[in-house]
Amino acid sequence: MAAQAAPPPLRALVVTIVAQGGFLEWLVEQAVAAGTVTPLALDVAHVRELDQRLAEGSYDLVIAHAHARPAQRLAVRGVLAAGTPVFANPRAIIGPADDPAGLRGAASLDDALTRLAAHGGCWVHHAHGGLVDLQPAADATDRCVLVPAATGPGGALAAAREHGAYTLWGYHPFSRRAAPGLAAIVTGDARLLATLLAWPVATTPRREEVDELIALLASPAIQQRLATFRLAGDPANQAWWPASAAAAVTPAP
Repeated sequence: MAAQAAPPPLRALVVTIVAQGGFLEWLVEQAVAAGTVTPLALDVAHVRELDQRLAEGSYDLVIAHAHARPAQRLAVRGVLAAGTPVFANPRAIIGPADDPAGLRGAASLDDALTRLAAHGGCWVHHAHGGLVDLQPAADATDRCVLVPAATGPGGALAAAREHGAYTLWGYHPFSRRAAPGLAAIVTGDARLLATLLAWPVATTPRREEVDELIALLASPAIQQRLATFRLAGDPANQAWWPASAAAAVTPAP
């Protein structure tokens, strides 16, 4: 009797960080080797591209941030079935590599900011919509807060480097950027963790296999395993957290 052919991989459309460093493949490799879930083939897209990419190609599931409005709108339209929280990624404090204010090891963002104020150090205000409410106000009078002339992460990082100051940005995008003299400090503060969901594509003919994979990603064993993953060259920082560790997501209007 001829051996049964292995099923083709499930096609997953994911945001960049999910593929960074081979994270998702690493996370499921043991289950794939054991034959308990179907292998994955990943395509990467910015969240703004999800609608177009799903219209142009055949995919079985999508993994993106729970707060991302493009993904939420696809779910509302029925293009994506109900999503399941599967993991969370951190925003990081970015500062001088030698960490003169001693923020590394802080238990939370508040702890880190208290240490910074006690040291007399400066914070660079990063005017990103998802970060503003987590930072000292740009016009704070009780501490040193710098407002860079250039907007966006480039301006915030340049100002942090120039002034020996600290700022806030996503850990994964920072790790992909050349930023000599700067380093990331990850605290694991729930407010700094952003949940990602796995959504089955509503039209996939392989829904049972997709559901098995998503159930694996949400399982206690995988939630424990993902915390051990590190990005290359940065063993000090945890790159992923269990979905349950993140603060609740506020639905978009």
